[in-house]
Amino acid sequence: MKSEYLISAFSVVFLAVIIGLLLPEGKLKKISCYVLRLICILILITPIVNIFNIDEENYLVDVDYKYVCDMYSQNQSELLSKKILSEYGIICDCRVEIKYVDDKIKESGVIIFANNLNQEEVDKIMEYLNGLGYIDITVNESNS
Repeated sequence: MKSEYLISAFSVVFLAVIIGLLLPEGKLKKISCYVLRLICILILITPIVNIFNIDEENYLVDVDYKYVCDMYSQNQSELLSKKILSEYGIICDCRVEIKYVDDKIKESGVIIFANNLNQEEVDKIMEYLNGLGYIDITVNESNS
């Protein structure tokens, strides 16, 4: 950044001197020198102006997306377990998988574990989850 600034400042000052030497005396030379001096002043004061600018890059926060996804997954899993219990009276353990993909936090699937389910209950749970917008659904029934 500093070297770019120095190169541009040197270039404009050099250009102003060359144009001042090459142009003949008259109004064109006066106007050209005036404009080039203004440009030189603007370039030379840019570091002072940039002191007051706030860059977004300085305030970007590093986010641990794995932690955020884990917490979101845990919260969603608990809420879903409670919803299924209140809607159908089925005690189950839900695991909503949340992933950070393409700068977005997305649900990548849900796995349901429940004891002693019959096919009718599995179908009810699947239909209910489809209605909530879940796409990749797995219902595991264990007879223990």
